[in-house]
Amino acid sequence: MKNSNGTNWLHELLGSLPELSSEKQRSELLEKYRQDHKSDDDSLVLEDIEMIADLIVKLKSMSGGKDHKVEALSELEREQLAETERIIDENLFDYYFQPIVNTIDGEIYSYEALMRPKSAMKLTPLHILKYAGLVNRLSDIERGTFLNVLQIVDLRKHEFSGKLVFINSIPEARVAADDYRKISQLLLKHADTAVVEMTEQSQIDDENLDRINERYRNMGVKMAIDDYGTGYSNIGNLLRYTPDFVKIDRSLLSEIQSSPKKRHFVREIIQFCHDNKILALAEGIETSEELRTVIMLGADLIQGYYTARPAPEIIQSIPEQIRQEIKHLHQELEDGIGQKIYTADCAEHIDLDRLMKSEIKRIVIGAGGDGDVIIEGDSNNDSQIRLETKTGFKGKITLENCWLSSIKNKPCIDIAEDNDVTIELVGDNKLDMGGIRVPESSKLTITGSGTLEIYVKGKEYYGIGNGTGLLHGELVFEQSGRITVNGKGETGVGIGSGNGGKITMGSGQYRLNLQGDVGVGIGALYANTELVIHDCDIGMELTQARGCGIGSIGKNRNITIYKASVKIFVSGIELVGIGTLDGEKLKFNIYEASCFITVNGENCSSIAALEGSTDISVKFAAVRAAVDGKQSLGIGGFSDETHVDCSNCDLHMTVNSSIDVGRFTKPENFNVECAKVTLVCNSEEVFTVNNGAD
Repeated sequence: MKNSNGTNWLHELLGSLPELSSEKQRSELLEKYRQDHKSDDDSLVLEDIEMIADLIVKLKSMSGGKDHKVEALSELEREQLAETERIIDENLFDYYFQPIVNTIDGEIYSYEALMRPKSAMKLTPLHILKYAGLVNRLSDIERGTFLNVLQIVDLRKHEFSGKLVFINSIPEARVAADDYRKISQLLLKHADTAVVEMTEQSQIDDENLDRINERYRNMGVKMAIDDYGTGYSNIGNLLRYTPDFVKIDRSLLSEIQSSPKKRHFVREIIQFCHDNKILALAEGIETSEELRTVIMLGADLIQGYYTARPAPEIIQSIPEQIRQEIKHLHQELEDGIGQKIYTADCAEHIDLDRLMKSEIKRIVIGAGGDGDVIIEGDSNNDSQIRLETKTGFKGKITLENCWLSSIKNKPCIDIAEDNDVTIELVGDNKLDMGGIRVPESSKLTITGSGTLEIYVKGKEYYGIGNGTGLLHGELVFEQSGRITVNGKGETGVGIGSGNGGKITMGSGQYRLNLQGDVGVGIGALYANTELVIHDCDIGMELTQARGCGIGSIGKNRNITIYKASVKIFVSGIELVGIGTLDGEKLKFNIYEASCFITVNGENCSSIAALEGSTDISVKFAAVRAAVDGKQSLGIGGFSDETHVDCSNCDLHMTVNSSIDVGRFTKPENFNVECAKVTLVCNSEEVFTVNNGAD
């Protein structure tokens, strides 16, 4: 396609453009010429090639053979078209700013800049976009919108008080190179304020969309998708944009309180947003009922006439009455007030799918007396329902393929006072955003061959037991299936509570994965408790600043493990695999079992009262400890009070440490009979005691 004459290719290009019928075809042709001539001397022409293309198309539409859509306009529409072009040519635009409100406290989160044409004909923004599209002047709208709004931000930034400003964009519209540079400079200057808002139905191909996404990401400018939920909306299309905000279209929110289908669809959109760290914005909210519904569905932001109308001035707060209403609704959401409740009868078989269709959010068991209840669901379908029992209830609750979920700071299953409850697991069950609360006065027994997977997250959390400042009731585990606890937060416990309680683990498999600042896998945070584990398979991985796999943070422990397999991996700063960090004493018995402990930290040990006395008995067992850290020990704590009785066992400790481990872990600490004890530090054997072991 290259020619010796530098102008031939340009003539050829300009001759080809009017024959192309779509924006995509023009874009592909322009890109081809750009690649073929990117090293030519005509770089200035190439920079403005897109502007030339738009001009050619515009001239074509305005020539003697005008586009048939323009020719078909009525006399009034022709007048409106002429007025639109005058408005564009003379930049006769004002901008109103509508607040976008946070659903937590009703405070203004951001503003959207809305075009208002200055004309005696009172043309709306929709008129402007319609006629600009007819004469191929959307690029002029794009240029004007960005330059006008960003200049307002530049001049009045202090009035926005650090809040974001949403700017509407037409992504398929191309602006000239000089304007592109001006817009980019202003966007970079106000990258902490500007949010580029694009309609989800924009006709733009993937290549150009990727280019736009990359441009804004590189600038640090946030992106929003407008009108989501209309036309051909789908998750795949949403993922093309990877936005920071999704604005749910008004058509889905109008009278939503009276439409179960709308509520279901909007709930799915909001859940998807939250799963992908996107803020969900409900736009066009006009009534108190719509406001309540979208807040209860979990929307993060609200925009609409009900909260605040667009205004030329930048208002600093919405009406106090509406702000208090939003705060009240958010508190209701937190507390679970106002949700539909289903009261179960004795010996009832409950179908979660049926309750979901009726928008039930809580099932109450025991109001009609004691008895057994079966709850059946779909393990692949979140019911968004939680359970609670009444005070004094005694009976069995069978969970069969149930997916229950809670609201913030509430357990998925809330056992009331003075209960004796058995939960039987059948199939695959899941608890999301909350675990099982068992108060001090109650007892919970878990049975069955099914599985239970628990996801908990919050500043303070627990999987099965009670809160960080409370005691839990008696916990008895007799199931044969697997229980998994995934926890994340500042302070928490997988199985147990803050102040302890009785735990008996007599069977089953357990997998615990916890992350946070302070945490215990199985046990109590700050209490003296006894713990018996037998006939179990336990595996856990903890990432904690201060953590303990089995035991406690702050009190003494008495732990017995037999006929079990235990694997513990703990990483962080101050850690023990089994034992206590701050307690004065650990008494640990293990027999007819295997125990593998890996600890990576700074101040740590595998089995110990880290700052107190450690008394360990190992019989007919295999124990492997691998400890790595600045101040790490193989077994026992940083006192001279460590005593280990070893009989018919193999105890092997591997340590990487910057301190003299032999000062704390000495051969005389071990009473060895028909057993072998080995300590290796920094790849060198410190000692081996072998007394009659094979």
